[in-house]
Amino acid sequence: MSYARQRVLVAARAAGVDAVDTLVTDYEDDEALRADTATTVGLGYDGKLAIHPRQVAIINEAFTPEADRIEWAERVLAAREEADAADRGVFSVDGEMIDAPLVAQAERILDRASAEDSDH
Repeated sequence: MSYARQRVLVAARAAGVDAVDTLVTDYEDDEALRADTATTVGLGYDGKLAIHPRQVAIINEAFTPEADRIEWAERVLAAREEADAADRGVFSVDGEMIDAPLVAQAERILDRASAEDSDH
């Protein structure tokens, strides 16, 4: 299953479309859903299917970035602006080398955070 999930994710990114992971059929097993959705988020998917309304809150919670991830993303995008001004494609944030894939990750984090804010 891991191989298939990774292939779907790569294909979606290559096609420029959102990657949406498959569902957990046992809608009464919240822990299985939490664990599976954590994997989904960790792989970099954009969303996850739900088979029952009770699953939506758990999925939304997993896809909502934590405050420390939002702060990291903001630092990355601020540093990118400085790097762009200096005509550098790669730069560092908190001792971590940042390149285009991590910039894209930071943008996705802030997109998710703003989507969560607009839901309230």
